[in-house]
Amino acid sequence: MAVLVRLALCLIAVASAAERLHMVIPAGPGGGLDGIAREVGRALMELGLVEQASYENVSGGGGGRAMAHFLENAARFDSPLLVNSTPLLVRSLQGLFPYSFRDLTPVGALVADPGVFVARADHGPSHWPALLAQLRQNPRSITFGGGSVRGSLDHIVLALALDAAGIDAKQVRYLPYDGGGKAMLALLGGEVDVLSTGLGETVAAIDAGQARPLAVTAAQRVAAIAETPTFAELGFELVFANWRGVFGPPEMSADDISSHVERLRTLRESAAWQAVLQRRGWEPLAADGAAFTTFLEDQEAQLAQTLRKLGFAR
Repeated sequence: MAVLVRLALCLIAVASAAERLHMVIPAGPGGGLDGIAREVGRALMELGLVEQASYENVSGGGGGRAMAHFLENAARFDSPLLVNSTPLLVRSLQGLFPYSFRDLTPVGALVADPGVFVARADHGPSHWPALLAQLRQNPRSITFGGGSVRGSLDHIVLALALDAAGIDAKQVRYLPYDGGGKAMLALLGGEVDVLSTGLGETVAAIDAGQARPLAVTAAQRVAAIAETPTFAELGFELVFANWRGVFGPPEMSADDISSHVERLRTLRESAAWQAVLQRRGWEPLAADGAAFTTFLEDQEAQLAQTLRKLGFAR
């Protein structure tokens, strides 16, 4: 009997490892969503948990185009997942597309990516208090950029940071770009003075000496940018992190959900994933299945209050 049980477990493991994971990414290459998808796929293959991982970038419509594409085409793939993050809740609350996380099957949250504000290493304000002083003199004197449209996450985090300092974000110039990769190129190319984005999207440029972090929205200092102060240290009540996770198609079977959840739990415990977290500056986040759904419901309620306060939602 014991031999049969071990054989069955081996067959299950082989079947699981043989799966070909297909990940739909609602943004262009180079941003945070693209990064998390490719890091997850790479680590799962290294661990032998999937045989192959493929990626499909579908940008446009603030994530709505990717959502529609995923819902229409999920049946074409053996093991499809949609990568998503906090803007999924934001866009739904704003009524900007007719979807919500309830149209999907929440599988698991993986990371929390704090917001960060960066300037070019050779240009712009040298620290956050200097930036605020300049804005108080002339709110149009600094051009901000972000990897999402006006009223979406990067703009919201900027508004939260300025609101905490008593500055009207509506008076400040904000230029949106299609994903964090293009937004970083805009910063380095001089199109914008300061970038509002996720920490994970900036570490490479900071390490290369191209960008200078001014402040981070984490609860405490982050090892990847240890010299950068938090907003709490600067005297402001602002802590924010963008969750990123994966979703399956609607009516996903319990067995499929269980298989994905087990892979994610193994992934989180691996040395390979710990190295990814350290390199990217991401904070670990573990919420799977029903716990992920509860997490999303709580986040939705909190964001609804914040968006109404800032005038980004009805």
